[in-house]
Amino acid sequence: MSTENESESAANPLIVYGTTASYYTGKLEAYLRAKGISYRLEAFTRLNMERCVQHTGIMQIPQVECPDGSWLVDTTLILDHLEQVHPHPAVSPRDPALKFISRLLEDFADEWLWRPAMYYRWVFPETARLMSAWLAEHLEQSKLPMWMKRRYWRRRQYKRFVAGDGVTETTRNSVETAYLETLAALEPIFDNRPYLLGERPTEADFGFFASLFRHFFSDPAPARLMRAQAPAVQQWVARMWNLTPERIASQTLPEDLPQDLAGLLKLVTRDYLPYLAANANAYAEGKRQVSYAVQGVLFEDPVKPYRVWCRDRLQRFATELDAVALARVQQALGSGAPITALMEPSPKPVEKLVPSLPLRRNSASKPVDSWWRDGD
Repeated sequence: MSTENESESAANPLIVYGTTASYYTGKLEAYLRAKGISYRLEAFTRLNMERCVQHTGIMQIPQVECPDGSWLVDTTLILDHLEQVHPHPAVSPRDPALKFISRLLEDFADEWLWRPAMYYRWVFPETARLMSAWLAEHLEQSKLPMWMKRRYWRRRQYKRFVAGDGVTETTRNSVETAYLETLAALEPIFDNRPYLLGERPTEADFGFFASLFRHFFSDPAPARLMRAQAPAVQQWVARMWNLTPERIASQTLPEDLPQDLAGLLKLVTRDYLPYLAANANAYAEGKRQVSYAVQGVLFEDPVKPYRVWCRDRLQRFATELDAVALARVQQALGSGAPITALMEPSPKPVEKLVPSLPLRRNSASKPVDSWWRDGD
């Protein structure tokens, strides 16, 4: 970025509506810091969320208000958009196979780690007490006493994002295992190199940063596990938060697929891609709930149109690979079966679920929630 552009950015910062404890806000902040894009974090309140919804039709954080009056939503699309607007230093691989793997890992990290992140935050009493008190501060317009606001947040978050996302006494061990297996897969990678795919961070790193920073690194219960079992992951979290454009530019973009991704990609192909397929099939059949097994444990949780869109997006990227890149991806995944299955279109694709960025007006008929379902 030129000095002139830097000065203009600093004078006209992006306004990020989010929180300092938010999964996706942390992901976006790390990217903006790494790229040297000026922004101001505006803590969400009921009033500014209502304003955001008027412009975007979406009830979630983070949302970004741009100096020209346009809006950005969805961190994956925001990063894609800003890579076009602020291309240097790039954090997206140029090599097609590497770019696909980076996007695949970002999607896995964004979506599959959401459940264990919420589980560790709202099931363990020490963390639930801490975070419910913190969130209660965002109900400043409410005249309720603090203890009632804390109880409201604790019950709301548990109901929506724990019990409401398939966590039961039967499935909770599997949810804990998802976090521990992720740490075990990441630890040798970060013990060997600074970032997932090489010497420079990519979309995949920012995807994993979402849960690993604001939840697993920061919340007491999962943080203890990280410190004990994955110190190199903990070091990577700090490294990501300390990124600057100069540090990124001093390292080369990865050009070759690393040979040590098998453990991490196994989690993607074994657990996440089959779930995406089951969710897409249930959506096509008009079901409200999707049932699927993870390592022999049966889960049942709400069908999420947004994750059909996620699969559709990955499917499109996969079909755009040329024969050489496709063969390299198949080799990285350990088999051609996962990518072959992913290349099959969803039985009922979700078209235009997330509008193209930037948004300049709200075209939604009614607000949608964080999983892009009609708001209740």
